[in-house]
This record gives sequence, C-alpha cells and structure tokens, in this order.
Amino acid sequence: MAETNGIRIEGLRKVYGRGETAVEALAGVDMQVAAGEVVGLVGPSGSGKSTLLKCLGAVIEPTAGRMTLGETLIYDDGWRLGDRRALRRDRIGFVFQAPYLIPFLDVTDNIALLPMLAGRSNAESRARARELLDALDVAHRARAMPSQLSGGEQQRVAIARALVNRPPVILADEPTAPLDSVRALGVMRLLDRLAREYRTAVIVVTHDEKIIPTFRRLYHIRDGRTHEEVGEGRRLD
Repeated sequence: MAETNGIRIEGLRKVYGRGETAVEALAGVDMQVAAGEVVGLVGPSGSGKSTLLKCLGAVIEPTAGRMTLGETLIYDDGWRLGDRRALRRDRIGFVFQAPYLIPFLDVTDNIALLPMLAGRSNAESRARARELLDALDVAHRARAMPSQLSGGEQQRVAIARALVNRPPVILADEPTAPLDSVRALGVMRLLDRLAREYRTAVIVVTHDEKIIPTFRRLYHIRDGRTHEEVGEGRRLD
C-alpha cells in the first residue's frame, strides 16, 4: 500500500472580524506532514501559531483553503465532515503543555475513556491502554492516580491518551515547556519513535530552544504565512 500523507493543508486562511476591523490571522498557509514524521512549528507570539493549531484541530473554522487528513478531505472552503466532535475524538490526538488528566480516574481509565466514548468495548479500550502504557514504559503505573505521577510520567500518559484511537495526526502544543532538558529530550524521543511505529504525523508547536535542533523539518510562521526550513535533525537516540 502506498504511503499516504498524515495531513496536508493548502492556501489556508483565517480572517477574524469584517470590514475595516478585519484581521487576517492566516494568509494562505501551505503545510504537509507525512505519516511517521515529526515537524516543528515555531514563530513569535501573534504570528498565527495558535490559530493554525485550532484550525488543524477542527476547533475553529478557517475562512478558506483545504485540509486533508490521511486520505480524507475534511475542509474545502467549508467542512466536508458533519461531526467535528467525532473528528477530534477519533482522528486527531492532542498533547498540551499541561497533561490535563482527569484527577479522579486512574491512569488506565484516563487513556481508555476516549475509545469507550467512541463505542469500543471496555475490554478492548483497556487492552489498548495497557499496550500503550507498556510502549511508553509506564505500565507499572497503570493503577496510579494522576496526583501520584511525576511530571514526566503524566506527560507520557497524556501521549498515550493522544495515541489511543490511532489518529493519523497528533497536535502537540508546547509539550516540553515545563520539563528540564533531559525530560524534554525524552519526550521528543518518544514522539519520534511513536510517530514512526504508529505511522502518525506529529506537529509540535514550540518555543523550547532545547528541542528545536531535533527537528528534521521546521515551519516558521510569520505574518500568517509559513516558511519551510530544513532543521538540524539532531539524533535523539
């Protein structure tokens, strides 16, 4: 089977407001991230990073352009899929600066909840959660509560939750900001390995200078437009 793109966007625009008060946050963004690839998205505050991430995550509606997720056209000057909540739940994984784990659920339930909401059985959902916990070397914390985890362990659980429905794309917003250099590089090592193993396209929005040299490709966003750059691709192993 030929490789398919994880995500592709073409001419994406987002305008807030109308008339004289209109502000063009995205001015025709082009971006492509292949399955199994991790790319960085960098830029100054107010450059459009947050707006782009919200459009990619189907949180807000673009003004114009096209977005293709896997083999599915999801936006073409209008949404092409009716249930955007299901799209976010089943086909887009989110990793944030804070883990946002549910405090009254243990680690396994925090991960298994998403596939159960998608209609999968309790047994299948828990088995998938255990598989990912094992892959992320936190299987020994399966019954722990979030408050009992270290910061690094919480972020690993958050990554497992993002992967649990096998989404074609993961959007990671400043995932290493609260971590020291060793743990930050550990998170990037995990994302790189899991992207390749699960054929997931990963977009990392970051200001973290510790991890920028690890990207093989970077997108700089300035004045609502992206500019691609070949990164250092420093080895993580």
